[in-house]
Amino acid sequence: MLKEQTPAPEIQPRYALYAGYAAVSIVTVLIVVKTWAYYASGSPSILSSLMDSILDSVVSVIALGSIYYAQRPADENHRYGHGKMEGVSALFQAAVILGGGVFLVFESLGKLVHPEPVQAHLLGVAVMVLAMLLSAILVYVQRLSLSKAPSLAVEADSAHYGSDILINAGVMLVLILTMNGAPLWLDPLFALMVALFLGMIARKIGMKAVDMLLDRELPESERGRLIEILDSDPEVKGWHDLRSHRHGMAVIVSVDIEVEASLSLLAAHEIARQVEGKMLAVFPNAEILIHVDPEGDTHDTRHRVKGVHHT
Repeated sequence: MLKEQTPAPEIQPRYALYAGYAAVSIVTVLIVVKTWAYYASGSPSILSSLMDSILDSVVSVIALGSIYYAQRPADENHRYGHGKMEGVSALFQAAVILGGGVFLVFESLGKLVHPEPVQAHLLGVAVMVLAMLLSAILVYVQRLSLSKAPSLAVEADSAHYGSDILINAGVMLVLILTMNGAPLWLDPLFALMVALFLGMIARKIGMKAVDMLLDRELPESERGRLIEILDSDPEVKGWHDLRSHRHGMAVIVSVDIEVEASLSLLAAHEIARQVEGKMLAVFPNAEILIHVDPEGDTHDTRHRVKGVHHT
């Protein structure tokens, strides 16, 4: 018997746009404040935080544009819609973040060889506190948005802004330590650590983008819910070639089901419709394609990879 399954919430794309507007607005404020703080203090750590915010502004604008584009309806040239633009956006975000990290490495190495005293420590600390507060507010807004609209562009943005909270906390600690006599090399050394952290964030975002662009199968937990629906239907005598992947905020599912060979076309079609309805009850934003085969006849030119297309 099919266990009662909690349906996925209906996607509301406008929430992704709200998150995009919030990101662009907040990062603009942060850039202005951090630029002022850097010129007043000369701290490489503040420069690393400023560079991070500048990168944030670039990727946030790209993310907002990609969200708009991804919501365009299907057309003659894009029959599945434009959702994968979010994957393209996330991949570009990863490249920009990685590039910023490389720039920060070279800048920090120069400061490490020729350290310079940091000025206006308290100003820098105050700016970092403000940056942490604004970043925390933005991450909260983005997390709320993701519960309504699972946008990869917003998810990538949120991962980066979440890291900003840790980066700004570290910058604040470095400023306090150098103000109290810590060696000057500590500041550029921390900036190098930030560059490494940016590289890790870029890799994580880039992998998720590639997964979407290459149609990676849904996670086992979600795929398992589809399998449970198929296995629990007594009129489905067998199934094969279950494939699923994310396309922007939507899910694409295709599967072959086997039904009793003596059924009429209308009856077989009705079984497929019932299975589709059960899947849509769990994944209301899915696009589902079900092919019907007579029981025992699974030969198909699409079934070319043993152990993959038959499961």
